[in-house]
Amino acid sequence: MSKSVCAFDQRIVSSYSQLSAKARIVADYLQHHPDKVLIQSTAEIAGACQVSKASVSRFFRQLGYQDHQQVCEELRQEREWGQPLLSTGPSDSSEHSDLAAITQVYRQLEQLDSEQLVKEISQAKQIYIIGYRNSYPLAMHFRQQLMQCRGQITLLPLPAQSIGEDLQQITADDLVIVIGIRRRPSVFSALIKQLQGLKCLLITDQSGQRYASQVSQLIVCPMSNHSALDSYAAPMSLLAHLSNQVYDFLAEAAQQHSNQVSNNYQALAELEQQG
Repeated sequence: MSKSVCAFDQRIVSSYSQLSAKARIVADYLQHHPDKVLIQSTAEIAGACQVSKASVSRFFRQLGYQDHQQVCEELRQEREWGQPLLSTGPSDSSEHSDLAAITQVYRQLEQLDSEQLVKEISQAKQIYIIGYRNSYPLAMHFRQQLMQCRGQITLLPLPAQSIGEDLQQITADDLVIVIGIRRRPSVFSALIKQLQGLKCLLITDQSGQRYASQVSQLIVCPMSNHSALDSYAAPMSLLAHLSNQVYDFLAEAAQQHSNQVSNNYQALAELEQQG
């Protein structure tokens, strides 16, 4: 494993689907607040997660560590190698939380083969973007952004329609992008299982890491568990980044496509006039 990849983070991702419910609470907390594992005691982590100290100790053992101290020693060694650890600051404000989450997303992109991902989004014969509940507006926004770059993009599910017929149309030349942030419908696990064997990118929060082995690519957008309502700054930033990367990859073809879209807007008088 490259020294630029945090072994602790990787162990959480690879073990997440086997963790207990309480262990997942601890995992979510430490992924969103990566500095806390170093500056807080086991008891303080337990208090922040509202679980027992024994649950936190079991969490570390489930990841293959002897105890909390061994994790700290590993992370200090990685700091010496140059691995950054985020700090959310003492106030843990929404601004700090959003910045920490966005930074973690971009760290993942550095570790993934993001160039290959952008190439797949750019060159797929057909793109299917799937989102339910709060992920549906994200999926719709991503579709609208990509439609400025290229064609053949389908948003699913259609309102009041089932999805089985559409899944039947997907081929090996296509790309499926599933967005599943936070509360996902009960059909979600069956959907991911049905998509196995196809090119599939899953954009999810910490809890969706359980599907890592079932999809081609996984990008985790950390979501805070400590505010009443979620901020979607991290997934929106990710979608903007990917859309711009696709536009740059397609270059002149994307420019021609977006120019034609603008011509259509003008011909149909769909947009408010400037000035």
